[in-house]
Amino acid sequence: MKKIFVVSLLSLLVLISCATTPKNNPDGSPYWTTHTPKNTWTMHYEVGSAKQSTPQLSQLRAESAAKDAIGRWASTSVDNALVTFVEEAGEALKTQQVLEVLQNLSVQTVSIALRGVSFEERYTAPDGTVWVLASYPKKNLKDAYKLQAEALQREVETATANAQALQAEADLLKAEVMLSYLDDQMNSEVDQ
Repeated sequence: MKKIFVVSLLSLLVLISCATTPKNNPDGSPYWTTHTPKNTWTMHYEVGSAKQSTPQLSQLRAESAAKDAIGRWASTSVDNALVTFVEEAGEALKTQQVLEVLQNLSVQTVSIALRGVSFEERYTAPDGTVWVLASYPKKNLKDAYKLQAEALQREVETATANAQALQAEADLLKAEVMLSYLDDQMNSEVDQ
């Protein structure tokens, strides 16, 4: 019985060690350099690579390429969500002004959201090419969009309040002009 337990435990340890051993490509490079990890419900992955004149420049360019790829994914995700929202909302939201506001919201959201990119792994190939694996929490995109939507809501409320104040002022001015006109009319009737 003890022997079966020990054999089972050793088998389990071998399986666990095999599951956690990173895969490599035939050339010895990490598997992720040719096969971007699958995205999960919570994380998005991208790979960037570059070969520049120095290792530092190569790393900066590779990181920039990975961020650019995440930015394109985030922008597409937000734009698709906005298109779906506008289509479902109907004609009321299809005005040029509303579409411009939503586009601006999309750009600002992606710009803010990209601050959460992390670089999980780096690899330098024998030829000097630098590879980076970047991850991005999808929650950051949702949070950034929520913050931008709340800011837009506040702007709309302020604009509405300002517009109402301006309208009230205009109405008051109209009332004063009308009273002045009526007063003039009544005075002219008295003078006759």
